[in-house]
Amino acid sequence: MEISRKLSLVVPLWNEEKNVDALVEMLSGSQLFSNGLSEVILVNNGSSDSTGELVESAARRHSWIVGVHLKENLNYGGGIYEGCKVAKSDYLGYIPGDLQVSAEDVLAVWQEVLRREHSERIFFKGRRVQRFDGWNTRIVSVFYTILGNLILWVGAKDINGLPKIFHRGLLKNIIGKRAQNFVFDAQLIFSAKQIGWGLIEVPVTFYARRKGVSSWSGKRFKTYLETLKVLFYIRASGRRTFRLNDVDN
Repeated sequence: MEISRKLSLVVPLWNEEKNVDALVEMLSGSQLFSNGLSEVILVNNGSSDSTGELVESAARRHSWIVGVHLKENLNYGGGIYEGCKVAKSDYLGYIPGDLQVSAEDVLAVWQEVLRREHSERIFFKGRRVQRFDGWNTRIVSVFYTILGNLILWVGAKDINGLPKIFHRGLLKNIIGKRAQNFVFDAQLIFSAKQIGWGLIEVPVTFYARRKGVSSWSGKRFKTYLETLKVLFYIRASGRRTFRLNDVDN
């Protein structure tokens, strides 16, 4: 059966040379392509290792891979956004390149999109109900979700849960200056809610990083402070947007 809705999957990669080939193999062997996945955009996010060469090699082997190479690291949110800019499908999704999100869970969230009418006005995402990462990361995730909901009122059960899938129209409605760090997740959900979109969270599994090092390892305290600053900025930007809309109306 022909799938009318198509998905572009963006994967930001920063020094992920140990994971690129396994990532491509995982996606290649999945059922995503028979269910509407049209392309996978691998974003070499200013890597200093051989990630770029591996992305190009994968693109030569597979016609469905699009390689994007950034000269400097634009962080998590920046890498995702640059990948979304070149995507061709109406629906955009993203996962990390560290194999913590499985192709099966991407398919589970995408199938929820396919089952829903008016899915172009719903933000779909994973909710990590089973986790195999470190306890310290889990605790941080819980507190971050609580904090994000208190500040932005998004009503999410797991703000940073992945994958995330949404209609590309959301990119034109991002509220405030686009966040380049992982607060980009919360900013997208907040922006979707502000324009009246629904939110659906699908249970998924979150695996431990197999190889490589997290991009924010060693700079957690600085990241926490920056996160608070950006969250309050996004909320203030939302309030300004509403005031401007009230004036226009």
